[in-house]
Amino acid sequence: MFYFFSRFLIRLALPIFLRRLLIVNRVKIPQNVPLLIASNHSGSFFDALVIGADLEQVIYTLTRGDVFRKPAVKFWLRQINLIPVFRGSEGRQHVKNLDVTTSESLAAMRGGNAVVIFSEGICVNEWKLRPLGKGTARMAYQAWFTDKDLGEMRVIPTGVNYEHYRGTGKRVALRYGDPIHHSDLKTNPEDYEKWLREFNDLLFERMNREILTIPETATKEERKLAFNNFFGTNSIPSRGNFVFRGIGWLGRLIHRPIYHAFVKKVSKITARTVFYDSALFGLLLYLYPLIVLLISLIVGIFAGFKAGLAVFAALPLLAWFGNRYR
Repeated sequence: MFYFFSRFLIRLALPIFLRRLLIVNRVKIPQNVPLLIASNHSGSFFDALVIGADLEQVIYTLTRGDVFRKPAVKFWLRQINLIPVFRGSEGRQHVKNLDVTTSESLAAMRGGNAVVIFSEGICVNEWKLRPLGKGTARMAYQAWFTDKDLGEMRVIPTGVNYEHYRGTGKRVALRYGDPIHHSDLKTNPEDYEKWLREFNDLLFERMNREILTIPETATKEERKLAFNNFFGTNSIPSRGNFVFRGIGWLGRLIHRPIYHAFVKKVSKITARTVFYDSALFGLLLYLYPLIVLLISLIVGIFAGFKAGLAVFAALPLLAWFGNRYR
């Protein structure tokens, strides 16, 4: 229940937080088959939020195991369908948990859900595809060759692309590539290591087509041109007319104290690491509605029910105008 409530909130919040979300090639996703969504990983938890908000299937997401260590955090993460992944480098005691991760993932796919795996293995805020780990290949192998119910599973090469990694007002492109089936590979599955290498080569090729690549040496102007070419000429919302721009200015003015308070808190918590955007969006997702409700109740008490209701409807709308019409 909490998962569906969270997804509902995320779908409402993304149009406010983002300037534009572009979905490309959704028609490439096969219907009525198990799915393993193989994504790049440049935006921390925010990557899974964007994918989960778009897909109709319930998604389960593989996530680094160390964030599950505190019982309270573990309980909350489990409610939103996160599956812990413990690496051998974190200690020999965690090696046995790899089988549990695989078992949970295969069970989720057998249940008609989609599993999201971040094939690079680590999260880095950058505009390129990093070398792939073997985790996706091993998961696909287990699904296709050890589970009789997952022979038709498809791996979906996926790219989540950000205009920037700090705060609101960004363009984001979620792009799906050509699905991979085990019949696309030529290597005999009995030659395990060679099969894994061929799978990774194929996955890298198809993922890379869907990912924005910008050299680290690119200038600000070159980076801006690359963004516009990748996202498309129609990806920047119109500035609107004088009235809309005025409403947008008012929306930003009203929300500036609230937003800056969140930014200050998140900057301190995350030290502006790769978790910055995820933490900022997460806090806004759950606390901003409460703030709006509190303000509306106060207005309602002093100015009447209709005034409170008007404030409750107007504040999120003003936030949307503020982000869209700049």
